[in-house]
Amino acid sequence: MIKNFRELRERAKGIRGKILAVPWGVDNYSVNATLKALDLGLVDRAVLYVPEGNVEDGEGVDVVRVSTPEEAAERAVKDAREGKVHVIMKGFLKTGVLLKAVLNREWGLRTGRILSDILVAEDPARDRERLIGMTDGGVNVLPDVEDLVQIVQNAIDAFHSLGYGRPKVALLSAVEYVTDKVPSTLKAAEVVNRYREGEIKGGAVEGPLALDVAVSEVAARRKGVKGEVAGRADVLVVPNIEAGNILGKAYTYYAHVPVGHVIMGARVPILIPSRNESDEDKLNSIALGVLISGWSENL
Repeated sequence: MIKNFRELRERAKGIRGKILAVPWGVDNYSVNATLKALDLGLVDRAVLYVPEGNVEDGEGVDVVRVSTPEEAAERAVKDAREGKVHVIMKGFLKTGVLLKAVLNREWGLRTGRILSDILVAEDPARDRERLIGMTDGGVNVLPDVEDLVQIVQNAIDAFHSLGYGRPKVALLSAVEYVTDKVPSTLKAAEVVNRYREGEIKGGAVEGPLALDVAVSEVAARRKGVKGEVAGRADVLVVPNIEAGNILGKAYTYYAHVPVGHVIMGARVPILIPSRNESDEDKLNSIALGVLISGWSENL
């Protein structure tokens, strides 16, 4: 089980032959992250899809000439579909442009599962070193039960790649009981029912759980909440994008812990870093994408 990003990067370095695609990599942020990933050995090669006059071919870097961000996204996605690249990292283009290409019904990277963003952080809430996941603060605005079932499965799969044999998933809300007054508790209860019926595999799923009960064994014990997940959650599933966005930024700006994140549900891992992310967090995301790509090949 991988417990921190140092271990994650070392594991990613051991996966050889991975090629990173960077559509519209025309900005210093994405170019610098790409070059550092190559220098650290996180990827073997990188392909930048850029217009004439930008970066040139170099050691470890191939350049594909394109005219627009849309063409860059399309070429990168088609190359991923053909197995020429293994992880896609967004360059200086809108996330929607990239995801539109990923979801193209003719030549995109659909798998039949919803796309969802999974943030992984070095857990600031426990005294033992470990990673914790949070989803989805980046793609799905207000997921319904069907969406949440797939979001949970995506997160379980991501944590399998980190060596968690049976990830513990907490469906977060404000309380630990089901009430009509808090709609997220109703959704959580239905997702747990679907898990018990076998629709979610490879992990343990409980909810609704408040954040303290999900991550603190002391809080769970004091509130009398028992279960396999309570107090020991590996993955936190938020009820909407606002909650996920706030919690994710709290890891960075208040807890000051390293993070990385990846979009699951496509044929290859998709990375959508923002310019506000540190270089270290971008590298964590690349390593996470490489690790998931290598894990997927062994299924």
